[in-house]
Amino acid sequence: MHFTMDLPGLEDLKIIKSETVGNSFHLHVEMERKAHRCPKCGEKTKRVHDYRTQKLQHLKMFERTSYLFYRKRVTARLELTLFA
Repeated sequence: MHFTMDLPGLEDLKIIKSETVGNSFHLHVEMERKAHRCPKCGEKTKRVHDYRTQKLQHLKMFERTSYLFYRKRVTARLELTLFA
């Protein structure tokens, strides 16, 4: 049976995978992809250069130590070339 459960503080995250490893609970999450500002030029973009996984220790869930594996985005810079 599949069900959806809102976890406190994680409402904006999309749960990719959950698993029990030994005596700990692992939750793989990512945020929904949306337009953001380029850190260099300030233009709006949806371009993503790469993804990195960051391991974070979270509060206990189901009496087990829990870890979040957050798949965070590395944004692509927009390079504007001006021709004279």
